[in-house]
Amino acid sequence: MRSQPTRPSIILIVSGLIVLLAGAIVLFAQLRSNTPAGGTRVAEVTRYPTITPFPLVLPTATSHGPEPTTPIIVPTVAPRLTEYVVQQNDTLWDIAVRFGLTFDAIKAANAGSGFNSDALSLGQVIRIPPSDYVPPPGTIPTSGPIQPQAVPNQSTNSNIGVVLPEAGGLRLRKTPTIDGEVLTKLGPNTQLQLVSEVAGQTWIEVITPNGTRGWVVAQYIAIGGASDIPAVPSSPGDLPINNPTPLPVGPLEYPFLSDMSARVYQIYQAGQARGNRANIVAMIGDSNTQHPAFMKPFDWGNYSLSSYAYLQATVDFFKGSFAREGVAAIGGFNTTKMLDPGSAPGSCGGQSPLQCEYNAIRPSVALILLGTGDQHSWQSFEDRYRQIIQQTIDQGVIPVLITKADDLECRDNSAPCGFINAKIAQLAGEYQVPLLNLRQVVDQLPGRGCIDDGFHYNFPADNKSAWFEPQYLPYGYNQRNLTALQTLDVIRRKVMGR
Repeated sequence: MRSQPTRPSIILIVSGLIVLLAGAIVLFAQLRSNTPAGGTRVAEVTRYPTITPFPLVLPTATSHGPEPTTPIIVPTVAPRLTEYVVQQNDTLWDIAVRFGLTFDAIKAANAGSGFNSDALSLGQVIRIPPSDYVPPPGTIPTSGPIQPQAVPNQSTNSNIGVVLPEAGGLRLRKTPTIDGEVLTKLGPNTQLQLVSEVAGQTWIEVITPNGTRGWVVAQYIAIGGASDIPAVPSSPGDLPINNPTPLPVGPLEYPFLSDMSARVYQIYQAGQARGNRANIVAMIGDSNTQHPAFMKPFDWGNYSLSSYAYLQATVDFFKGSFAREGVAAIGGFNTTKMLDPGSAPGSCGGQSPLQCEYNAIRPSVALILLGTGDQHSWQSFEDRYRQIIQQTIDQGVIPVLITKADDLECRDNSAPCGFINAKIAQLAGEYQVPLLNLRQVVDQLPGRGCIDDGFHYNFPADNKSAWFEPQYLPYGYNQRNLTALQTLDVIRRKVMGR
């Protein structure tokens, strides 16, 4: 049987209903009081107190460690590339030093734009990456910018610096600024005596092996290493370099070299007006000129002038252009290929190898040794050779015409022996340009200074093709290097007046 509710329970229920009914009446009255005269009710936001259902507990640094965070994904941003307009006499080396970059970083930043580091032109616009630029995969590799080396403490024996192998052509400047006068160019691995530094270790004052004192960019010098160069005195004022012994001066005339005519001076002046660089020499020829034994050792530091010490000033003056791998000194080249745009790389833009080389480096002098490869087309050699001479003069470049050691045009063909050399000498006189009669010199050497094939020059087994001690002078390349350097020395002093 279901139990009936008691009287107290009924009273409580009724009382509750009465309270709820009273609350509803009050709420209805409040809503009506918020209704304007027009009859439209305005909604009111009821503000309730904030209630935290559970206490908020923050972890301490010593309890469970820092709270894990969601990794932030940073989008890849293209490197900030600025633009630089190539100025007169600029080289990639100058630009790299100015911006504190490596060659490879600039090449990579300009990949795909037809950029040719060996053929900068006035007004050309190139992209300059930031110093922390890393080339993307597939472009030219680079190790990043070279960091400046620490200047050694004078209390240690590390007072020797060495030009980094990749820094051949490093400028030695009179003052520690990028605009300072260039005293000379230093070859790779050149040992230097360290003197002092400037703030930030950007520049180091050094003394070269021949006693020239100047400043170089610190990031291209490796510090330390043994050397026969004496230690730096504690007081720079005690350095004997303040009163250097003058270098001997060589002759201005040689039996194998024609005199310098007034025409040569006119060509030089015209080239300077065109913006040619006085201290740049172009190498024009075939495999005998392209070979590493010819002139390149002067940039590499693998040479000894011996009793020809007077030539050091000329080595220093032209240093930086000796080891260039140009487009006009290629194995198998003859006068036909030298004038043929089809024999030049695509970067030359339709120019012949001769024109491309001149426009790329803007030299003041060109050493031209051609004719060996013309043995089968000797009948038209003179016409092509005239074009080469005239184009060289038109560019304001002094052409040094060099006779050859061989007689291939009569050995391998039907020309009179000595025909090509006779034409070279004839045209040198006609155009009044220098003639270096190399044939006259090598005629005194065993085998005319050639290997068994009779037209490639020989060199010592120890590769010292630019060493001028007596035991090395019976070799063809040693005589080529000596006579070429002597010719440049005469031009530098007699024509350029330096």
